[in-house]
Amino acid sequence: MFKEEYLLELLSGKLTSRGYANILGTITSMVRKYQWKKSIIVSDHNDNDWQSDDIKELSHQFFEWIISKNKIKYLSKVPFEYLSYYFTQMFISFVSNRIKEEQQKVGLSFQKCQELVQEICQEDYDEETHEHSAYVKSSMSDGNNWIDKLDDVVKYLAHYPINEDTKHFKPIVKLAIEDILLSADGYVSVSSLAKAVFELLDQSVFKTNMSENQIVYNQLDDEQTKAIKTIIEDVGQVDSRIFLEYIFQNTGGISLSSIADKYNLPKSSVHRKIEDFKKKFSLLMCLIMKRKVFLSCKILL
Repeated sequence: MFKEEYLLELLSGKLTSRGYANILGTITSMVRKYQWKKSIIVSDHNDNDWQSDDIKELSHQFFEWIISKNKIKYLSKVPFEYLSYYFTQMFISFVSNRIKEEQQKVGLSFQKCQELVQEICQEDYDEETHEHSAYVKSSMSDGNNWIDKLDDVVKYLAHYPINEDTKHFKPIVKLAIEDILLSADGYVSVSSLAKAVFELLDQSVFKTNMSENQIVYNQLDDEQTKAIKTIIEDVGQVDSRIFLEYIFQNTGGISLSSIADKYNLPKSSVHRKIEDFKKKFSLLMCLIMKRKVFLSCKILL
């Protein structure tokens, strides 16, 4: 838990090195306990091999979040004895939002689908054990047979679309479970149910994006280069150099840390600038360029 005395330092704007170390240590413990992926700080890193710099980056992004959301104002009104609990809930809320943002980019994985199916079965159904496996059935089903294969059931059921605007997966998974159990009319093994539910999820939009991202392009032609220059004109000189070096150079290998050190900026600020610019670049390119440039825009994201 976060120590109240150091949270008071943070609220007063006089956070000591000891207080900063305590906050980093608490965040480190939570990251390890919940095994969060590094994608919550940088989208293209999906492992959970957290280094000290990664913890600092997460902490700084959290600090920026509570400031931008004006959370400090509410934190200062919390009674002392609840301060640590409230601050912890704020941090979990921040991480939860980041996880949801990342899930919307990649869809629902089979592992997460399996976890949701197991969770819903435990919450909404009475599990029965048969030959050392868990089974569930709909309260509206009359059948008493034990079902392990659902191929014939799934092929007649409607699919549930999941796209980048889908914010909550659990209600969709719950509907799919209900459809499958009603159609199966018997006891269905939970492991088979997870596979069947995943088959009913239409996530083709993410597969399309993946195939487009695998296309290898040659250097941008003159028309594309002019469009890029038009967008660059709207940003400052330092920012434009950052974008050119990090996004448009073909040499590869340059990191956010290198950019941050070179221009004496916090890594979190550089990351935010780049992500915001990518979104702007994507929208403008999609409006003014032909199909070839549109795909080039997609691959940058």
